[in-house]
Amino acid sequence: MSYQIPQQLEYKERIMFGLTFKQLAYAFLFGSIALLFFRKIGNQYVGFCIAFLFSSLGLCFMFFNFDRIIKDYWIYLKFRQVQKDNPKLKKFIGVKEIKNDLIITDKNKKISILKIQPINFSIKPQTEKDSIMYSFQKFLNSIDFPTQILMRTESINLDEYLNSLKSRIKQSSFAELFTHYKKHLHDIIENSKIMNRVFYLVIPEDKNIDIQTSICIERFIALNLKVKRLRDNELRKLLIDFFIGNGNGDIIDSISPDYIHNNADHLKTNNQYYRIVYASGYPRVVEAGFLDRVVSSLGDFDLSLHIKPYPIERMLIDLNKELQKQRADLYSMKTKGIINPTLEIQYKDTRLTLENLQKGQERLFNVSLYINCKADSLKELDLLTKKVESELNSIMVLPRTANLRMLQGLKSVSPLGIDELNSNRNITTDALSAFFPFTSQFLEVDDTGVWLGLNKNNIPIIKDIFKLSNPNGLVLSQSGGGKSYFCKLLITRYLLNGTKVMVIDPQGE
Repeated sequence: MSYQIPQQLEYKERIMFGLTFKQLAYAFLFGSIALLFFRKIGNQYVGFCIAFLFSSLGLCFMFFNFDRIIKDYWIYLKFRQVQKDNPKLKKFIGVKEIKNDLIITDKNKKISILKIQPINFSIKPQTEKDSIMYSFQKFLNSIDFPTQILMRTESINLDEYLNSLKSRIKQSSFAELFTHYKKHLHDIIENSKIMNRVFYLVIPEDKNIDIQTSICIERFIALNLKVKRLRDNELRKLLIDFFIGNGNGDIIDSISPDYIHNNADHLKTNNQYYRIVYASGYPRVVEAGFLDRVVSSLGDFDLSLHIKPYPIERMLIDLNKELQKQRADLYSMKTKGIINPTLEIQYKDTRLTLENLQKGQERLFNVSLYINCKADSLKELDLLTKKVESELNSIMVLPRTANLRMLQGLKSVSPLGIDELNSNRNITTDALSAFFPFTSQFLEVDDTGVWLGLNKNNIPIIKDIFKLSNPNGLVLSQSGGGKSYFCKLLITRYLLNGTKVMVIDPQGE
């Protein structure tokens, strides 16, 4: 089933000459200064040059967002290099303490984080996919507070599983076999650069953080997704891993990196390079779970999706005004014999959206999609960025690098529910449900399990088949495909696990 993303709906009040109040204010300010210099300076040529300069500046502020560019450049210069003991770094991170399973910011805002276990969405039958999308739409319609879906890429650590397996080995003859098994697992993970993906839902406090968290847990359980609320020690570890802290001292010292070097197109933190890529455009039509191509691709990157419900009291008013403006523009162009297909499509989208909103079928959201590319060198970072941009282009999402705004981008992908980059795109509930990101399962390890192979994401499958409701299996393949070899490996690994194995082999293979 496909979902249609409507044209960007953004109403701006036009005062006169098609200009907003902000544009008129800049025109009056810089126009007055230009006129003043032109009249006061005796030399006509000098006065004209100065007046032209201020007029050009005014046009830049009016039509090219010069105020935002200056603000971004000022922040970039202000935070060029920040050390650990610098108060600027503490203010940037903005975490005061962690208690009662909550992150508390320096502005006394509370943040709750849920860990979500994704599902294998692509192998579900179509009816079940539609049911999941419908349940996700109900979740979106039920929230009136901003949330952040965060996908973190983490290194795979199987030490706990291997230690558990080693403790169950009773025969000394299996010690060498275990050593080879352990080395093989580590080599596969290291040589293939396999990374795990972990999904979180970040819930910033809006009115009552406990009620917000309960609503989200109930809705995700209805989606048949396993949900776990992070406790104090897990929240601390998450922040330390994200900001590459050393884990020593109080909360702010433990999560703070040694330094942040802010460059125009990348960040460097504790010898780790970051680059933030954001989505600046979306396709007209998308499939359910279309982000899976990015989520399941290889590479060390984080993905952040900010979902901010549009205020209901403003939503219908702004859409009505936008619809009236578009109708007036279409009428004006029609009287002049001008055809504008883009405006016609936008008018139809706005009208359909308004109808659905008034019927209570949908809501309007502001959405931001960011990807944080991570690498150990600048060359690797450039290669990963190209790969991520290529994956985004393949699903018709237009990528842009947050030049001069890397610091704001890093804060926007942090597990704090803050969107400082603010690259928003408004979208309806139906289309937003297609962004469902929990579409691929990653590392799940049973302590009593054995390694069965790699899934489509190259993540090890370590499962105990005897924990299944029907622990029977059948191995099928063409002649010479490796059936016998696989069964021998499976037997060997279950012997390590202390399982008694009986082999019935009539043909003596």
